Amino acid sequence: MPDLRPWKILGSRTVSSDRWLTHTLEHVRLPSGLEISQYHVLNQNDFCLMVAVTPAGEVPLVRQYKHGARDVVLEFPAGLVEDDETPEAAAARELLEETGYAGRMHCAGTLLTSPSRNRNLAHVFVVLDAAQVCEPEPEETEQIEVVMTPLAQLPGLVAQGAIRDLGSLATYARARAAFPDLGWEG
Repeated sequence: MPDLRPWKILGSRTVSSDRWLTHTLEHVRLPSGLEISQYHVLNQNDFCLMVAVTPAGEVPLVRQYKHGARDVVLEFPAGLVEDDETPEAAAARELLEETGYAGRMHCAGTLLTSPSRNRNLAHVFVVLDAAQVCEPEPEETEQIEVVMTPLAQLPGLVAQGAIRDLGSLATYARARAAFPDLGWEG
């Protein structure tokens, strides 16, 4: 039978740290006794991802350049949870900033982002009765095109690979599982 006890942290040192990320090297001992002297761990703030649905059944997606991928990506609106806010407050703020939309927030679940290396969580929200209440005001590093998409077209966009980032795919699956009767198939 496998020994699933947590690993023991024997030592830790910060390699680098800034507003976005803390990179730590940990010296760990597994339950088997094996030691790993340099296990890399990334600490980041939690983030939120939102599937907003208007009364007409449309979803504001965002298309933007992502430098890590060096490509333009179509995805659900998302953003970091600041140190002084709740995931729900962050979701409302980020949705408004990126799309200008607001609505009734419903938590659809919390996801592990990359449990081998990351210690942050992704909070998925479904926003019902979403309406545009202002113009988007993205951060200075963001150039965002809001793409209004019928909810019933999302399964096809996923199947075709038009929505292809891991966070958005997990958000789609979690939102669809939490709200199966929302009209995903039209």
